[in-house]
Amino acid sequence: MPFRRRSYWLAVAAVAYVCFGALPSADQPIVPLLGVLLLPIWLAEVWRRTVVADPFERRIEPAALSAVRACHFGAALWVAARLGASGRAGYDAIANLGTAISTIGALVALARLPSRGGMLAPSPSTRSLDAAAFAGLLWGIAVALPATRALGAPRGAFIDPLAIDYATTTASLGSLLVFIAATFRLRVQRRLEIGVIDRISGAFALALTAAFVSVPAAAADIAPPDRLLPIGLIVGALACTWAATAREPTTVAVALRGVLAVMILGVPTALLVGVAARAFPVHAGPIALVGCALAIATGVVARDVARPLGPEQSRWLEAIDKASHGALQPDPDAAIRAALAALEATQREPGEKPELWRLAPEEVLSVDVAGYLHVTKSKAPERLITMALGEPERTLRADVLKALEVRKPEVRSLLAWFESRNAFSATVVLDEEGPIGFLLLPRGNRKKPMTLEEARAIRVLTDRISALIAVSSALARSRERELQATSKAVYLDSERVRLERIIDRGAGRHRGFAELVARPILAAAYSPAARFTIDAVRNLGRSGVPLTLVTPPGVDAAGWGAVAHLASPTRNGPLVVVDGASGIEHDEAKWQDPERSPLALADGGTLVIVDAAALPLPVQDQIALSIGRRITPGGPSNVPPASLVVSLRHPTSLLADAGRLSRALTTRLGDASVSLPPLAARAEDLRGLVLDRLAAAGVRGRGKPLGIQAEALALLLEYEWPGNDLELASLLSRAADVATGPAVTAMDLHSVGFGAVFIPPPPPSASPTESRRRRSTRPARSLRGR
Repeated sequence: MPFRRRSYWLAVAAVAYVCFGALPSADQPIVPLLGVLLLPIWLAEVWRRTVVADPFERRIEPAALSAVRACHFGAALWVAARLGASGRAGYDAIANLGTAISTIGALVALARLPSRGGMLAPSPSTRSLDAAAFAGLLWGIAVALPATRALGAPRGAFIDPLAIDYATTTASLGSLLVFIAATFRLRVQRRLEIGVIDRISGAFALALTAAFVSVPAAAADIAPPDRLLPIGLIVGALACTWAATAREPTTVAVALRGVLAVMILGVPTALLVGVAARAFPVHAGPIALVGCALAIATGVVARDVARPLGPEQSRWLEAIDKASHGALQPDPDAAIRAALAALEATQREPGEKPELWRLAPEEVLSVDVAGYLHVTKSKAPERLITMALGEPERTLRADVLKALEVRKPEVRSLLAWFESRNAFSATVVLDEEGPIGFLLLPRGNRKKPMTLEEARAIRVLTDRISALIAVSSALARSRERELQATSKAVYLDSERVRLERIIDRGAGRHRGFAELVARPILAAAYSPAARFTIDAVRNLGRSGVPLTLVTPPGVDAAGWGAVAHLASPTRNGPLVVVDGASGIEHDEAKWQDPERSPLALADGGTLVIVDAAALPLPVQDQIALSIGRRITPGGPSNVPPASLVVSLRHPTSLLADAGRLSRALTTRLGDASVSLPPLAARAEDLRGLVLDRLAAAGVRGRGKPLGIQAEALALLLEYEWPGNDLELASLLSRAADVATGPAVTAMDLHSVGFGAVFIPPPPPSASPTESRRRRSTRPARSLRGR
């Protein structure tokens, strides 16, 4: 409440004292008494409006509010002094003091306009009080002259009253010029600050209005200049304080257009009526009547006259308002298209068009001349959103970046982007989760900076279309995901076809290698022992369980493992053969390596371990553990688990009891075991094996197949072959090297050290069947006795 403020009571006491002092000299005593009643009410209302809990809620500094009180107190003091009789030096001094207080208070209020934030901070020179000091100097002289005369100083009697009038007139006229100069300087220095420029432009226009009304009126001798110019100055000061401290800067902008309309129409009319009434006092009544009619006409047309005086002829505000109405359509794309089409009215050139940028997906929406919505892919600058959120009304302007490019090098890249697109401003669009885009307005041929009224209108528009752009962005993301899924499906389908071809070719290569390894077994499998063994191996291979091959020395275990692989479900996979007796396979780290481990290499195929008992027990445990994991069904991969084929010299139970085979591997191998037949049990296969190997050896060495004579073949058929396949392969390879003819002879076999052991004939008591079996294994006669 103002009644609790000591400053209020001091001001009321001073005004009341002057009013009571004017009672004796007043022509009508009722007038000072009305001043005693009305002036305190006026000051009480001023103190009430300027006493707020938090001045910064109105974006006004406390010093500016104190200046407003001082300005109104000075105006009230001037009114109280002029209620007395004219021609008194004391009242002139008090009136001039009130005018000085009002003038200085208004200039202080203008110098204390706060900024609305953002990157553009006001210069320290904008807070300078040099204008107030200069006005105080002028009014100090104007107050000192009447005060000296009123106090009756020895030299005061020689001060001419006309000098006092000249001092008052000069101070008033000088203060009006100071107001115009100060507001014009602030208008230049703070033209880019949203909200501040509205206040400064209003104060500048009001100062011009006060000067253009009071000076011509004084020159026309409508009233004495020492009375008329202070009135114009005080009214201008009060108007400037109102513009500097109004709650809404947009109110000042709207009032400014009305003031300009009054200046254009009302001031010439009022001056003309006043001059005519003074020149023709006999016709003062009709002239006053005509003046009232002209005033009424001015009020009627003032609004229409003020409309074109808005910022950029109000084209921007009207276009933004139409865009806000267009954004009310229910369909998001239609609403965005209508809003962007309405915003095109801000530009006169068809090439310039507003753009709505979306962040997710990163797209730009614009409307062409025909009214169709276009969507293009583009990425916004990284720092635009961050900088715009720190600006008033979330609007980043190119003018601000231009003003800061020297002091802040980090804005130069963003300024270059604005200039490349001839952009005027960018306003961020927000939703509940944060920024979702921004509205980019082109500059076109605009020269004036953005006003707070326009910035707020654009911000309201972006708030209205935030839901639209959120829905539109969601639909765009859905379409983008659909297109990506479609293209990905097409790509994956083609990739599937390509990989199937690669897998088929790889499977063919794997089968070719496995057939090559199994060929020595399958090339001449005519004997019952071989056929029975092949059937058993294939049956167990089809089941996919780990297979144990009890292998005599010299038997090709890898070939039998290839036979099992070709019958297994993993026949299209790789065939990996590991020699357990090789020292390189005893490294436990190798078996644990996910890239070099034979277990990993055999994934989807068959792992054949020759002489598995020769491996260290930890390696055997690792094999058992890995194979156990790989054969677990329901795995994440569609690649079938690797089959395991193990070659052992003895049954698993004997090797486990001897400690050469780990218990884990023994358990994992189970009972699926096949004993491979020795070569001696495959007499029917020997001829085919010999011919196959000699033919291959001849082709490799001579370019044509190599045969064998009957005598040499008979020698091979009569031999026991303790070394089995390995011994046969070695013998035939050496015989092929020394053979000179088209066929291997018995002499060629003797030359490579082949010999047969004599077996005595069976005793007479032997049965005929046993005698025939022993004769089938007896050496040839030509070799007996050697």
